[in-house]
Amino acid sequence: MRNIVARLCMSEDGVVERPEQWLPNLGDLMPASGTVLFGRRTFERYAGSLGGLEHTRNLVIGSRPVVARAGTEMLQGDTRRVLTALKSVPGEDLQVIGSLMLVRSLMRWRLVDEISLLIHPVAAGRGMILDRRHLQLISMCARDGGVLEANYRMRYAATAVPSTALVSTGRWGGTRSKDRVASTPRAAARTHA
Repeated sequence: MRNIVARLCMSEDGVVERPEQWLPNLGDLMPASGTVLFGRRTFERYAGSLGGLEHTRNLVIGSRPVVARAGTEMLQGDTRRVLTALKSVPGEDLQVIGSLMLVRSLMRWRLVDEISLLIHPVAAGRGMILDRRHLQLISMCARDGGVLEANYRMRYAATAVPSTALVSTGRWGGTRSKDRVASTPRAAARTHA
């Protein structure tokens, strides 16, 4: 099973939004090879300035088409299901470059396995920050120019009983809230003769 690894640039004050405002080169985020996931907006904004796209398989996730580039595919369908299926296919890890909204969705769906932050010694002042409460540091190293590379594993909280019962809304999935969970305990499994 493949991992999904999110790669983000972060300022020393925790801002991960629009790093081009305080960072001249985003090329450090690109892996040498493999499969790279982009949100549509991030791909449209940075595809021209990121070097190395020709050496990777680029998958763009979005509801609207993007300008076609060599080696770029647009993922269609339910993003959560498509990425869950991609994770189960053998191969190299899936790298998410930038795409803060996509990373937040993946974290909500519990699909991100690791987050790699390039922490730059600049103060952005304002912007969106990444919720780091569920991150467990696994490695850290210094890079040129005072940049720290911190790698984290996601620690998802175990949920014993959901607050609402979820039922399928149709053949192809999706869930909706139906009723609250009963307050009296029930047997977890029944024995059949």
